[in-house]
Parts: sequence; C-alpha cells; structure tokens
Amino acid sequence: MSFPAKILLVGCGYVGTRVAQLLRERRIGLQAWVRTEKSRARLSDLDIPALVGDIGSRKEWEKLTKTPDLLLYGPSSSRGGTAEYRNVFLTGLSHACQRFPGTPLLFLSSTSVYGQMTGEIVDEESRAEPDSETSRILREAEEAVLAADGVVLRIAGIYGPGRTRLLDRFLSGEATVSTIDRWINQIHRDDVAAAILHFLALHRRREIVNLVDDEPVRESRFYGWLASTLGKSQPPQSGESRAASSKRRRTHKRISNAKARALGWKPLYPSFREGLLPLLRDCVAPVVPGGGERCKAQNY
Repeated sequence: MSFPAKILLVGCGYVGTRVAQLLRERRIGLQAWVRTEKSRARLSDLDIPALVGDIGSRKEWEKLTKTPDLLLYGPSSSRGGTAEYRNVFLTGLSHACQRFPGTPLLFLSSTSVYGQMTGEIVDEESRAEPDSETSRILREAEEAVLAADGVVLRIAGIYGPGRTRLLDRFLSGEATVSTIDRWINQIHRDDVAAAILHFLALHRRREIVNLVDDEPVRESRFYGWLASTLGKSQPPQSGESRAASSKRRRTHKRISNAKARALGWKPLYPSFREGLLPLLRDCVAPVVPGGGERCKAQNY
C-alpha cells in the first residue's frame, strides 16, 4: 500500500489516536493537531507528535509552514453545541482548504447525516437530509470537502475498548427497546482505523463512503443477545420521549457498507457479536469464553 509521506491529523481523539499509532508503526510521517495541552501530553506519552491550537483560528493555520501530503480532518466538537460545531467543522475546514489548496483531504463524517425513519436500507446514493442542526452542519462540511475533491467517510456508531455506550446502558439497567424497535448501525474502532488507512492508500478523490459493519441489528435482537450472553433480563420497551429531548434525533435505517467492501475494505469485526465478546471477558456469563466472576467497568 502506498501512503502519503506526511500526514496532518486534525483531531486525534478516540479514533485518531489509533490511526496515529498505526501510522507510526508503518513509519509514516505525521503530526497531530489537538485543542489542549492535556491532549498533547497524552499523545506525547504515546510518542505521537502534536501541536496545540484552535482550528477555528486563521492565525493558527498560518503558523503551519510545511505543507502536508494529506489532511486527515476528524476533530471532535467536545460535546459542544452548534456554535462549536460551526467553528470546528466549517470555519476550521475552510481555513484548512485555504491554507493548503489542492492538498488531498480525507474528512471523517457521520452516518447521522442520513435522516431516514422507515427502516430502509441506505447507501451513498440515498438522500442525506438530517433534521438536527449539528448534522446539517456536517452535511455542509461534506459539500465543502467534495468541492475540494476530498473524500468523505461517513462513520456509524463507534464502539470498542473504552467506549461501550450501549453495553453500559444495558449493564446499568437504563437500556430500553423503542416502540418501533429501531435498527442499530455500529462499527468497531479498530475497523474504523483500518478503513481510514485503507482509504489513505487508495488516493481516491471526490467520493463518499459509508463505514459500518456487515450487520445492522434491531434493538430487541442486540439487547436480547446481551441478555442471553450475560444471563440477564431483556430491557423493557419504552416510548420515544427520551429520544425527543436528545441533541441528535434517533433515526431508523440500515446503513450499507457495500461500497466500502467493493473498494477492498472488509471489517475485522463483521457484527456486534465479534466486536463485543472480547469486551465481555470479565462479565458473569458461562457462555463467554474466559468469563470472570464480575464485570470490571475499567476494562470497557
């Protein structure tokens, strides 16, 4: 695989850190850009070079004197509202394109830009008309990336070591099954990282690709598997009142990864079962190979 020689990772959090580690293993030149000294110190401990600054500031971009061979743009809004989303995904992205015009660009977006609500199968040709303001900002950013001949990776719900939101809700007793039994679309962190490296090496231009595992799953089946595996009760059914108050409206669709697979990528964890089993080793469950006597939250 042929990788760009020098990569600038704008944002280096949960996924970006894993990507940076994989690039370092391949001796590929990289620099991360994070927002806080705490993040830089964390990356320094991993031998990942990083600079600190506000990516929404033109002055910060003007400080960069060396042109990278590729921009990997995947910052986090740090749970901010619409103002921070605009700063990170629109203002910062605009500065990036102006500072390094013509530089290949890989943008990490989200499948939240698909607003479908009837359980249909969704691919890259499907309409992307989200209802939430933050997802509309992402769509605007995507259009800017495509106008710059960049590649957009639309990533489904990410889980993995240290990030198991649905499992945590199940274990805490907070999980419920919606009245319409929604489809869940997920992908393991390591599959996201591997896919990013795959598309870095493909050198595609002006493209949208969905990143998701092979098996969208209904809430009842997902939680049913957890209940059976861990010897616990199935979560109850609930209405949609909680979803209505959330920042990101919960949609109901099945994301297809057919295009990513046709371009040569395949997930190491094709479904939630393969991805979650290694995270359940310390839970009470005879059917989990190597299962211990109790769950240890620090391992999730």
